[in-house]
Amino acid sequence: MRKVLNTILSSLLFIPIFFVFSQEGEDAASASATGSAAAPAKGAPKAAQANSKLRVLHIAVHKHGISVEDIKNMISGSGDLGDLSKAYNDVAAAGGDFATHGRLVVKGHSIEDSINYGEYLNAHYDDPTNAGQEFSLDEVLSSAKEQHNDKVADASLLIKDAKALVLQRYGSSYDSSNSQFTTALSIATTLLTDRTITSTDTLPSNIITGNSISGYTLAFARLLSAYGAFGANGENLVSTVLGTDYSGYSSDAALSTLSSSSDYLQFLSALTGSYDTSNTLTDGRTFEAENVGSTVLSVPMNNVMLAGGSTITLGQSGADSEISVNPTLSTTKASSVSGRQVLVIGAAKDLNVAGNVKLTNTNNVEDHALVLGAADDVMISGTADSPINIEYTGSNLGIGSGDTGSDSMYLVDTNIKTGGNLAVGSLGTLNITRAGLSVGTANSTTSDPDNVYLYANEVININSLGFSGRVDDIYMESKTIHIHNTDFPATSEVMLRSRLGSLNINNTIAPTAAGAVNFHKVKHLGIDSSSYLEKATHFDGGVDGHINSTSTLPNGTPYIRIRAQNLN
Repeated sequence: MRKVLNTILSSLLFIPIFFVFSQEGEDAASASATGSAAAPAKGAPKAAQANSKLRVLHIAVHKHGISVEDIKNMISGSGDLGDLSKAYNDVAAAGGDFATHGRLVVKGHSIEDSINYGEYLNAHYDDPTNAGQEFSLDEVLSSAKEQHNDKVADASLLIKDAKALVLQRYGSSYDSSNSQFTTALSIATTLLTDRTITSTDTLPSNIITGNSISGYTLAFARLLSAYGAFGANGENLVSTVLGTDYSGYSSDAALSTLSSSSDYLQFLSALTGSYDTSNTLTDGRTFEAENVGSTVLSVPMNNVMLAGGSTITLGQSGADSEISVNPTLSTTKASSVSGRQVLVIGAAKDLNVAGNVKLTNTNNVEDHALVLGAADDVMISGTADSPINIEYTGSNLGIGSGDTGSDSMYLVDTNIKTGGNLAVGSLGTLNITRAGLSVGTANSTTSDPDNVYLYANEVININSLGFSGRVDDIYMESKTIHIHNTDFPATSEVMLRSRLGSLNINNTIAPTAAGAVNFHKVKHLGIDSSSYLEKATHFDGGVDGHINSTSTLPNGTPYIRIRAQNLN
């Protein structure tokens, strides 16, 4: 121990000896920080005070591994080891741990930053790849803040940083008293606040409409997107719509011509992606040409409404929740096409469903849609013994994920029931296991039956999916489709669109072919209710990209059609 102490002291001979003994009254602080039972009495000999400072020095270097060079730099201005003792005491008083945060304070970070971002600051200094590189304190702190904010999704921190960036980018002509800035803060706060929705009263009341975002509000949303606040693809879409230059957003000119949801179809490819026959990424996927002109895709932007949050949890574990979407969605039938409405309960991060949820709407006419969506992941997962049940008593229900990963959306041990059509989509992989989808339950038996639409930009993985209600069309599209242990209803017309439009069936084992539609123990009850589908028995000899079942509906349409995605 004495040898170690002598080594430490020898390394600090550059400090004038009179500085070591210059300050009085630091002993209590030193004792408090180092855990001593009692501080030296007031008026103790200066040698004792010096020894106290040296004990702090010894602990800092020997026990906590603080470098001598950092200590030299810290006290270079005053030349007083008392600065180190004070740092011990101040860190302890702020609730920090000197072993974790003290080294950061010695390096020059504030106590507040050292405690708030200590995990990431320490990781930077401990990373051997950073050794020998020159980083300013501000650079290290900025990186730590970004990592911290990404992990905790702290709305207040994100908003604070984004606000600073806005003011930095737009200069003196734009300040926090600007009314557009105030609106922007309100929207950002809405989008970056975690919410649990278990009743009508907990549904977000600050509804954002598609035509309420303009001017600096757009710029503010742009900056938040750059922070990753809106999911992995948010910046791609924002760059496509508004361009890559941050200047020139003093008005809503960039969006002045986008008055309808159909106007945004031109940007859809920025979020998707397709591959040509050589597996080269080309322009993204869009709607099929025959559908682009449909009035169904055209909803006035002032009728597109967002009840938003950061991470949204619907329902509560072990309980049933009922949530009315009236009067946000009109209770009466729209008098014209321009009266159609869309309400999005949307998460800037993730959407989770914790328990049974019944979403009610007194209007079941198919002139509106309710969408449950997330810029990142959607997780609806019960258990085999206790599945999660979601019901929407209105007409059309959509569920969407903006994440591009393999875990972007899960429907596991869940039953989804809607009064009209059901659409489920993901920009990554759609994973469905032991699920039931029921549609058309709000309509009379004499009305047209309804449809199920499943889309994934990468892969659809289905294992044990049941269909019920008044099902008409079933549409699935993805680069690769896997369907296991599933029966299609006897009356359903099924369209399966994959990248190649090829068909791979193996009912013994379940190998899969990329770019194909893959069947493993799949039936269509209208074709054969007793046997699994076989390629040679139940399908024609069409070429890849145009394969039909040999059995047809009464109107002559094949029960199952397999097609290739239209490549752009």
